[in-house]
Amino acid sequence: MKSRTIIGVSKKMQTAVRHLATLRVLRNLIIAVANISLFTLHSSLLSSCDREPLELYKQGDSKFKIGYDWSKYGNPPEDGIYWMYFKNGDSLTKSDATHNVDAEYRNDLENGFYKMIVMTNTLSYYTDRQNMSFYYTDDFEKMMAVSRTEDITDMNAWDAGRRYLKEPLQIGVSVDSFNVERASDELIFYEYDKDDDTGTSEDSAINVIYPMTTTLTIHVKVRGINYLKHPSQGGVEGYITGLADGFYFSQKWRRSQVGDIKLKYGKWRLEEYEESSSTRADEPAGYKVGKVAIDIQTFGLPHGRELLAQRTDKSNFLMLHFTRLNDETIDFSYDVGKMIHYEGDDGTLEATFDQADVALQLDLEIDASTVGDDAVPTIPYTQPKGTGAFDAEVEDWGDDQNVDVPM
Repeated sequence: MKSRTIIGVSKKMQTAVRHLATLRVLRNLIIAVANISLFTLHSSLLSSCDREPLELYKQGDSKFKIGYDWSKYGNPPEDGIYWMYFKNGDSLTKSDATHNVDAEYRNDLENGFYKMIVMTNTLSYYTDRQNMSFYYTDDFEKMMAVSRTEDITDMNAWDAGRRYLKEPLQIGVSVDSFNVERASDELIFYEYDKDDDTGTSEDSAINVIYPMTTTLTIHVKVRGINYLKHPSQGGVEGYITGLADGFYFSQKWRRSQVGDIKLKYGKWRLEEYEESSSTRADEPAGYKVGKVAIDIQTFGLPHGRELLAQRTDKSNFLMLHFTRLNDETIDFSYDVGKMIHYEGDDGTLEATFDQADVALQLDLEIDASTVGDDAVPTIPYTQPKGTGAFDAEVEDWGDDQNVDVPM
């Protein structure tokens, strides 16, 4: 972690400080002359010395600027930012949420060393939506977020008795530290790098906001997709196992504990739909091939299984539950631990992979290229529920009326 410092000294002592600065220059000059022979003797050894900062005194307000870098997260949130300060191991200092997504100035902090967590919103914002819980919120090193769970209590459900992780809301986090030292005389001491000329009238911390959730996109090729109910009407459901149930703030790591996430029927969509060109005997005329897809929010893969090389086939399991036009169901399942890919991981990334980078896009595709041609979900020919190949509906005839019929 980077550490930044703001130091203040007296406005009343401004003149004295200038004299002190002059004396310091004279003292340094005398020391330099006295040691010039020593420097000459060892010049070859001193050629790589560290550069010393140029010390200056300036008068002004002791402000600390907290800036935000959204390059990793993507875009700033709509509802604001939230800070938490842990001062010298003391109790947590919390701030109100703000809509200032570029930077915030603080001049009300007491002297001391601070550990800081910046979130994309308040803890209550997430907990009020009943999908996440936060633990150890007064302990900088242990603080974590965990998905809440939901149980399937309907004993008639196809997945009766299962427990699922709720999908987390998108959340970003930055972890940093800084030091504040301010005297009561309101004269501020700054250190400038005389070689880089990086001195400014304020100290600042630029916080890179890392996303702690990722979007997992699942694509499934389906033969006989026209014999399914439409995805929006419950034609596809399922679940996937082996996903992290939370993350640790200070490490920016996913938890190693895992759970299952339900692939709810209302979230699936139809992506492709075309006539089959196959000559297979089990594909009659009019048989169509298409793809269904779903996006879910998750904390991603658990710590230690981010890389493709760290997983086995059985690290993750996918269950697909299809409902046909006649309301009959059919299931397909796959071990997909080696099929899930983080964006940019082609299997060659090494174990030094930055944990903060695992919030990239996750993809899983069930197709002939991944499971083999015969294992692609195939839906048998199905007529719609009812009589015949289509459902005939007759509108209401209305009230009885007497009608004269000429004879």
